[in-house]
Amino acid sequence: MKKLVIGTLAAALVISGGIGINALADDNVNLSKTQSEKLIGVEKAKEVALKEAKGTIESIELEKNNGKTFYEVDIDGEKLKEYEVRVDAYNAKVLNVREDNDNHDDDDDLDKVVSNSKLITEAKAIEIAQKQIQGTLVKIELDSDDGRYEYEIELHTAKGEAEFTIDASTGKILEYELDNDDDDDDRYDD
Repeated sequence: MKKLVIGTLAAALVISGGIGINALADDNVNLSKTQSEKLIGVEKAKEVALKEAKGTIESIELEKNNGKTFYEVDIDGEKLKEYEVRVDAYNAKVLNVREDNDNHDDDDDLDKVVSNSKLITEAKAIEIAQKQIQGTLVKIELDSDDGRYEYEIELHTAKGEAEFTIDASTGKILEYELDNDDDDDDRYDD
């Protein structure tokens, strides 16, 4: 069983390039309303992670593995180092910190452009998504697609998982998809 999981994980990392993958979570993050209300939240998870590793937050995801719910915070540090900090989603304790040395890649170019651009903040992008439907943030990531910067946001809602693509320059919702628990998918593309 372990060989199968490791082989699957390795294949997923090779296929995805290892960026923004939720490969370590073997369970879906399905939280009750009570559980969601007890989460420390994305901002607290970022604060805790940045105390462990200095740099710029690349992405943050709410994950569940082996019954443990945690925020996985990816941080771009100095001198091409990357950090993955796992923060317990309920008590804010650091579960582990992993450091990787990385070669120069497209994400470094994205960071330079983002720091010199007038993009909406992550908080504003989350606010835009939550005006469409109320939910708990599961994942937010800034990405470049066809020369346009976009926030990809995933919310856990009472109706199911909601995914958004929001233009990071204008704040316009480019794509919205709600995976209802009833298997009725609502989809909006601009």
